[in-house]
Amino acid sequence: MIKPSELQYYHLRWIAALIWSVAAFITITLYQLHADIDTDIRHHLVEQSQAATQAINKRLAELSQKTELLAAAINQKQRDDKELRHLITQSVMTTQGAHRGGVAFRKNRYSDPANPLYSPYFQKNGDNRQSQQISEGYDYTLPDRMNNGPRTFWFHQPMSKGSMWMEPYFGTNANTWLAEFIVPFESNYDGQMNNGFDGIVFLNFSLNSLTKQVLNLDLGSQGFGMLISRTGQILAYPNKSVLGKDIYSLDPTEYPLLASISEQLTKGDLSTFSHPVTGREEWMVLSNIEGLDAQLGLIIDADELRTSTTSHAGYHDLIWFLSIAGLIIFVASLRFPDASRAKLRRLFTVLSLCLLSYLLLLWYQALAPKPLSKGEALLVNEESAYLAWQAQYPPGKKASSEHIHQINLTVESLDLVEADQVSIVGKIITSDQTTDEPPLHINNSLNTSWSLIRESEGFQLWQFVALIKQPFDYESFPFDREVIELTMIPRPDSGYLMLVPEFDSYPSMRPEDLPGIRMAEHDFGSWKLLQSYFSYQTDKLYNGHQTVNLKYNMVIQRSITGPLISHIMPLLVVSFLTYCMLLLWTKDEKQQALWGFNTATVLQYCASLFFILVIAHVALREELNAQGVIFIEYFYFLAYLQIIFTSIGALAYTTEMKIHALEYQQGLRVKQWYWPLLLMLSLIITLLFIEK
Repeated sequence: MIKPSELQYYHLRWIAALIWSVAAFITITLYQLHADIDTDIRHHLVEQSQAATQAINKRLAELSQKTELLAAAINQKQRDDKELRHLITQSVMTTQGAHRGGVAFRKNRYSDPANPLYSPYFQKNGDNRQSQQISEGYDYTLPDRMNNGPRTFWFHQPMSKGSMWMEPYFGTNANTWLAEFIVPFESNYDGQMNNGFDGIVFLNFSLNSLTKQVLNLDLGSQGFGMLISRTGQILAYPNKSVLGKDIYSLDPTEYPLLASISEQLTKGDLSTFSHPVTGREEWMVLSNIEGLDAQLGLIIDADELRTSTTSHAGYHDLIWFLSIAGLIIFVASLRFPDASRAKLRRLFTVLSLCLLSYLLLLWYQALAPKPLSKGEALLVNEESAYLAWQAQYPPGKKASSEHIHQINLTVESLDLVEADQVSIVGKIITSDQTTDEPPLHINNSLNTSWSLIRESEGFQLWQFVALIKQPFDYESFPFDREVIELTMIPRPDSGYLMLVPEFDSYPSMRPEDLPGIRMAEHDFGSWKLLQSYFSYQTDKLYNGHQTVNLKYNMVIQRSITGPLISHIMPLLVVSFLTYCMLLLWTKDEKQQALWGFNTATVLQYCASLFFILVIAHVALREELNAQGVIFIEYFYFLAYLQIIFTSIGALAYTTEMKIHALEYQQGLRVKQWYWPLLLMLSLIITLLFIEK
């Protein structure tokens, strides 16, 4: 063990080098850990893709098997119209995801002369008639005409090529994209067995059912799945308005995310790109669906999964602290003194500066932006809104686009009326519905006044003034951060179930760009706006019922300048003055007379500082109207302890009491350990606060 008197400058440099080595080791370890986490996420994504592909292939195999069985049943023996329709109905109803099924005979190949083009069918959830037939609309045996007339390729291709999956097509009645498996069959309904195929049997199913299957996978709140044909047609996607469109020809300004996805389709099975709206890192994995001649794409938010997996923010703080501490120690080694007492003074200065740097680093991190709450989905476009709808509604009660009402919300003024109440002035633009009543209800408003400013056909501009009960949590003052919320639902008589932002009306949906904020200044009172974003919130009612609120969130943070001047600076001044009183401790009568050091003077100083602290402390409590103990109050308590210790120490020092720590070189140990102990206690308070 090196004594302080033997300490040399190179010892400090060795310590600095050791600290930097530890920081480098932690950095490398964290980098490797992040790489391992990314590898695990990639494996998870690939596993999800494989599971989805297996589920889709299983669905395709089931559909093709049911179609083959239906063809075999028709070929097994001659069946009358009632029996055939019963077989078709049973096949459609017992096949998961099936939409429509039927049989189409060649002309005069069925045993009923009254129906030369016999083609019965059944459609799930359709308006089925007892004698309905495909041939009622057109003659499917005519040659296929691509440009004009009905398409009949679905009949001719299987008759010439055999059993096959047809290219997915948009079903007008189903209002979705369909995949269809067709099997040609031979029979003797016309009394002949060797005259080729007599017709075809088909079953089709909605690709939307595959999308729901994909959405049940674990892709996080921002992840989703899609199906894209080999030619680039979008077959399944959260935003149904793009179904059937060519992903390569979409306007990047109107569909920025799809434009980014299209660029990744040729980059392999696993690719990485930045979300064009939020800037967050996205990963996409592709797998082939052979039966559909399409690709299944799964897209996840990598940052979301990293955050949900683990957090290493504390280690990043430690790396910064070690780097700064090593720098402080290295600087302290320059022009290192020779005197033993000067060496000790420099060592305690280094210790104090290291502790101070860590304390300031923790305070800085307390001011850093926080991620969204776990499970909270950020609404940035139609895809994220659709995913949120599906997540909020239980299975079997999915909201469709007919239940969605788009609104354009802007906030023009924020005012803190009381310690727990906020007045919000804003405007809402609605379309597709004009009424004399406000378009929505603000659930968390104590009082809301509405006024119709402008109205035209299919368009209304409303202004509202809402008084929001906002339970501010002042426990973390002066690093407190709050989220002011507007929770909104459609009017009960509007016919809508959910509200959704009109995304195209906002220049940017990045929370940092403050979408929906139209205030001249982004500061109000002692607060400043950091972010704004939309999300959904579900309120449970009774008997399993629930309502889904559109939530507009405004993230605000207290400006540190005011508390720094009015509270932190007085505490620092009191600490420095208390330290100055410790420096006056002496037993030398001449110095006592020169400095005026005596017990009465110290007590007078302490009493003055105490009353200054009490006044500031009381003003703080009255300003915040806080109920419990807040963060900065612990530093007031620490300042009270400084004053009490200084008073008792001065009393003991000037009396006949002999306390070694006070007597040794006129209280040198107390003076040396004053700042390290004070900063260590401040660190403990801060760490406990952060942990809480």
